[in-house]
Amino acid sequence: MNNENIEGFLITKPENIRYISNFSAGADAKLLVTNDELYIITDSRYYEQVEKECSNDWELVKNTQPGFNFLTNLDLKINKIGFEAEAMSYADYTNLKKYYNSIEGYTNIIEQLRVKKEESELELLRFAASIGDKVFSEIKKYIKPGVKEKVIANRIELLLKEYGAEKHAFDTIVVSGKKASLPHGKPDDKLLEEKDMVTMDFGGFYKGYASDMTRTVIVKESYSKFYDLYKRLLEAQKIGLSSVRAGVVCSEVDDKVRTYLKKYDLDSYFAHSTGHGVGLEVHENPRLSSTSKMLLEENMVVTVEPGIYIPGWGGIRIEDTVIVKNGDCEVITQSDKKLLII
Repeated sequence: MNNENIEGFLITKPENIRYISNFSAGADAKLLVTNDELYIITDSRYYEQVEKECSNDWELVKNTQPGFNFLTNLDLKINKIGFEAEAMSYADYTNLKKYYNSIEGYTNIIEQLRVKKEESELELLRFAASIGDKVFSEIKKYIKPGVKEKVIANRIELLLKEYGAEKHAFDTIVVSGKKASLPHGKPDDKLLEEKDMVTMDFGGFYKGYASDMTRTVIVKESYSKFYDLYKRLLEAQKIGLSSVRAGVVCSEVDDKVRTYLKKYDLDSYFAHSTGHGVGLEVHENPRLSSTSKMLLEENMVVTVEPGIYIPGWGGIRIEDTVIVKNGDCEVITQSDKKLLII
């Protein structure tokens, strides 16, 4: 903090609160880090939880009013305070200004620390991924003609919890038939039909860390166009996976995937970036996009998820989560990717 001439830094993003303090109810807390002290600020619902989850380095500040009134009670001799610009609303910003004339917002301070995972974090991510693998193995038996998309989605979310997830990491995507052309389509009352492609994108949180996996299967019977496109997409994903290693620029991974798809005039149907980071958030840095110049480093965790989306026909996506290593990557989502006819 001395380099920035600030004497205190306010942390309000829930994921960053958990990363720094281990407190899991970060949406209802704030952290204040000064040159001399570490403060965790929350209300009476969480006093006991703070004692269980946080080390003795953190001084609990019992907050009885919303906002930043606790700053008055602390009476800190601070002239300038920093805050997480991307995590603070304008209303909170104007409220904070009442207590300090000199405040300054910073972006990605904690996120930069979170990009490379510690071994303990990697173990949690591996276990979270294993939960997803168990769910995929189980959900296949429910995919049959006449079943609603939303029934499959609800079953996935139930299975995630049954196998150990705290909650689903994002709204589960289950889209079938022509709807599969929607990368983030929502499951509804549509019934699965024979020859429908079914794309399932799902994940769960385990001890705060997310999983993310996508598989596309087909109901009852395949046909040549689907088989050919699936084969091309699977090869594109293999190229992406083989490109992920320490020292590679993120955009290079994306470029190699697109270059392969372009050979078969499929690049225009690939509507999003090749991947994203996974950790305490299911979407975080680094981004495997055409514009990202970030270098991949060992123990970063990313997805590799190319897709083909053709309006009026349908779509296919294959996604794995991987740990960046020196020379290659470790794929932690282990579910089979061969074409499954269910």
